[in-house]
Amino acid sequence: MNQVFKCAIGFFNINEAFELIDVLYEHEFLAVSCVQKHNDWIIEILSDSPVDNLLLHDILIGHSFNILENEALENVNWLQKCFENFKPIIIDDFYIYGPHLRNVVHPSNKIIIEIAAATAFGTGEHATTNRCLAACLAYFDYKKHKKVLDIGCGSGILSIALAKLGATNVIACDNDLEAVRITRENAAINKVSHRISVYQNENCEFKWQKYDFIIANILSEPLINMSEAIVNSINNEGLVILSGFNTDDKSVESKFLSLGLSLKYRYNYRGWTTLIFHKSI
Repeated sequence: MNQVFKCAIGFFNINEAFELIDVLYEHEFLAVSCVQKHNDWIIEILSDSPVDNLLLHDILIGHSFNILENEALENVNWLQKCFENFKPIIIDDFYIYGPHLRNVVHPSNKIIIEIAAATAFGTGEHATTNRCLAACLAYFDYKKHKKVLDIGCGSGILSIALAKLGATNVIACDNDLEAVRITRENAAINKVSHRISVYQNENCEFKWQKYDFIIANILSEPLINMSEAIVNSINNEGLVILSGFNTDDKSVESKFLSLGLSLKYRYNYRGWTTLIFHKSI
């Protein structure tokens, strides 16, 4: 089994941490993730070779950070360990599990979703994904919401959830080709490929059609950058679900209110916010 090395760097605020994760994803590390420690965030990197400190400073030029840990890990199958630690998650009527539990008997009174804890964001564990799923259950209506857009689909979990709630025309997009691949794979595993079309987004999703239900669990900066396109792409009486920012960040709410949407509901959950907007005639 190949040796795995772990490097932990800090300390960052939430927006900086997620911005730097995107930067680090472009390099050939095995995995990049972030964890919260009190009010700060730490980025953890797994690599198949020792992580060079000078390389990190070159990659993250302009950002100050401390190297908290940089060492070889115990020689175990970390992917298998990750699977073992991913226990089933129940979010209201959703039951989410990893592929290692495929042959386990699952509850018959829940909406079942299989998602691997792998190379794209979204297993239901994070607070933003959790509340987006809750919002889908509470506000999605397959009779009214005929055309659906999932911006920044990651693992595809939200698109799959909406398809299982009755959506038949879902456009899922992400700027990461790996996320596109994983979403297609997960849609097939969950037998909803015929309901979901997956693309690498290049703003085409805003030109093809208008939507009745748009969901985006990303970061505040890209949400604000895309805000006019999102508002112009939602049909009258449509809903927009936005998440991916902490409760202290009011910029997304202010921006979408200024563009004429009305706030229908706000979830504040474990330090993160999910907003449900409505477009009135």
